[in-house]
Amino acid sequence: MSIIDTGKFPRLEDMTKSELIQHLKETVKPEEGIIPAYIFSHPKVYELEMEKIFLKSWLFLAHKSEIPNKGDFVTRQMGEHSVIVTHGSDGDIHVLLNVCTHRGMKLCRMDHGNEKSFVCPYHGFNFKNTGDLAGVPFQKEVYGDTLDKSKMGLKEIRHDEYAGLIFATFNEEAVPLDEYLGDIKWYLDLAFNRAEMEVQGPPMKWVVNASWKLGSDNTISDSYHTLVSHGSIAKLGLVPSGDYSKYGYQIYTGNGHGLNLGMPNPHFAFPEELTEEYKERLSPEQWGVLEKLKNMIVCVSPHMMILISSMDFKGKQVSNTSFRLWQPKGPDKIEITQWQIVEKNATKEWKELSNQTNSLTFGASGIFEQDDSENWTDITQNSKGAYHLQENTFFNYTQGMHKKPVDDFVGPGIAYENKFNEANARAFFRNWLDQVTAE
Repeated sequence: MSIIDTGKFPRLEDMTKSELIQHLKETVKPEEGIIPAYIFSHPKVYELEMEKIFLKSWLFLAHKSEIPNKGDFVTRQMGEHSVIVTHGSDGDIHVLLNVCTHRGMKLCRMDHGNEKSFVCPYHGFNFKNTGDLAGVPFQKEVYGDTLDKSKMGLKEIRHDEYAGLIFATFNEEAVPLDEYLGDIKWYLDLAFNRAEMEVQGPPMKWVVNASWKLGSDNTISDSYHTLVSHGSIAKLGLVPSGDYSKYGYQIYTGNGHGLNLGMPNPHFAFPEELTEEYKERLSPEQWGVLEKLKNMIVCVSPHMMILISSMDFKGKQVSNTSFRLWQPKGPDKIEITQWQIVEKNATKEWKELSNQTNSLTFGASGIFEQDDSENWTDITQNSKGAYHLQENTFFNYTQGMHKKPVDDFVGPGIAYENKFNEANARAFFRNWLDQVTAE
């Protein structure tokens, strides 16, 4: 942590939106590795993020394997708004604002289920799982002929999917999802298109008193902390040495997306019997990466993490694949939602081993998860207070500024050899700054 001597700053609470945007432009300097402490916890910054990022970006909601049958649904969050993701009776996927169009009641209170329709618990308005208003109690008596049900369907949110991943955006002017994801799709294929994949049960959820940005920052850039924060895993013999996390590549693919790719792996970490399926579904270059893959930690901006991890477990090399959201619940609180996904055609034994390794490392009570949560909680707490604004206290993100990208990596993106680097973090915060200061 460092301090810039630039004089005293006014209280953010007293700033207009335009003044706050100007202050962010003057104090957040990603290319110089200068990220001010206040952006991780200040309510005014959080309000701006909800407006400029979470109302504008494509946000991940669900995997198609969670709603395979007509009538299946899950409820999820888009920023501060609840939505219902349904497999409608028409066979299509719908993303519906979870708000009754009569008087604004939350329509569905369940996390998941199968329903032909949703009945409002306030006045009983009945909506089909496609969003259409189907019935109103005592309609003739209370409305006569004045109610046009065709104009009172649930608000349908723009959505699209890639590799079974369902995304949505409130922004009708946003670029298409395919363009938004861009080159990160090449790496998403390694997690979601290498085989037919299926989610293992409903997601786990837990709350951490931390900024959502710290989860994304840690995902896109920070393999360096593994040496210390997760040093116990080497002592337990789960990985060969404490510096195993540096080997491989850090890659930035644009739009705030990037990853750390751990390789080579002396052992194949995936089910051997599915080798032909992998080769059929992936390009030769992608298969060459998967064959040597040790781990892969992907950030899809703004707040999604995809993880492929592997370890020696019960006498064999076992991989697990999971993904999660750092769902904002305020300037200093996140609800972490985590899914585990596995090859549908893998053996029952493999699926059980994969589930066990995930629970041991990245589940809600896993070794890695507890370490990371403590770090982010303390950093968020340390970012608060008038002193940081008064002195413009900032965090140092200059690691790796002396390094140059390599030009011979097989996949797309700006790739650096060796994962100990903060280049991706600087790129992530540049993208973040561009978003929150956009007119």
